[in-house]
Amino acid sequence: MPDLREDAQRRSVVPTAAARSLWRAAVWTGIGAAVVCATVAVVAVAICWLPVSGSSGRTHSAIHAGLLTFLAAVHGGVTVDGTAGFFLPLGMLLAVGLTAWRAGAGLADAAEAIGETDPGRLALAGAAQAASFTVACLVAVPFASLGTSSAPFLTVGAAALLLFAVAGGTALVCYSPLSHWCLERLPAEVRVGARAAAAVLAVYLAAGALLVAAALAVHHGRVEEISHQVGGGWGGVPILVLGVLAAPNAVIAGVGYLAGPGFAVGAQSTVSPFSSAHGTMPAFPILGGLPTGHGADPAAWLLIGLTALVAGLVLARFVCRLDSWRTRLRAAAAAIGFVAVALSVLGWQGGGSIGD
Repeated sequence: MPDLREDAQRRSVVPTAAARSLWRAAVWTGIGAAVVCATVAVVAVAICWLPVSGSSGRTHSAIHAGLLTFLAAVHGGVTVDGTAGFFLPLGMLLAVGLTAWRAGAGLADAAEAIGETDPGRLALAGAAQAASFTVACLVAVPFASLGTSSAPFLTVGAAALLLFAVAGGTALVCYSPLSHWCLERLPAEVRVGARAAAAVLAVYLAAGALLVAAALAVHHGRVEEISHQVGGGWGGVPILVLGVLAAPNAVIAGVGYLAGPGFAVGAQSTVSPFSSAHGTMPAFPILGGLPTGHGADPAAWLLIGLTALVAGLVLARFVCRLDSWRTRLRAAAAAIGFVAVALSVLGWQGGGSIGD
């Protein structure tokens, strides 16, 4: 019964008229996802901007800024005063990705409603959906200029297409007959390796979140001091929102710390369990949680060791379900490869001009 309600809720994103055709449903959900994300961005920017701009604030400026924020959220980069910037609070990217996921699930339900099961047509419909989202993003590019700030046309298009193909395409595969078609063609050790990699990633991300939360709690005085310096009252709301949206970036930095390489932030500031170099950093409250010493303390080393141990036990539990040692080793190798690629992508997405 809960599954039926969930399916009905997903199908509601496609109107009845559009749901009668697989292609209309693909175009509708692709463009609709872009419109929803752009609208949310415009409203959020207006709420933060207009109350503090006074009589100098203009509604159309808030709209332009909101569209620029939406295009920045697909991680295509923005240009400010002639300088390209690629740092992105990943909470914005996650919001767009979740919207794309919902659109992909809605397309899968529309395909089920009309009885479409052909893998080739479903894949083409997913491509049409991603293309529709990308075109909608490109249409917004000329209207997303604010003074000397703008979004680059080509990189926005490439980033939007990649983001929707990954998020919306994965949802389409999961909720449509494409999932069975894909699983039938994957060896058992690859499937087990993928599930094990997801579990290991979850362990490291949870430990990274715990590390960030503990660091902020320990250094709460410095965090509050920076918060007061950057502004209080309603003017501090945008900084608070950016801090919340940047929490995934901080978690990824925490994973880098737990894995060993650490991370860099600001000008010539590097942090790792083995050594730290402190330079000039932006006045951003969440950065108040950075360690002040020149290496990990005993509590941090304990968390580093426990995280690696738990991740190894989780990996072993998954691969030991296979029959032979050869398939177990293949599954473990596949899981390690998946984890390495996933962490590299997370590090790339979570870094940028402010640090890596």
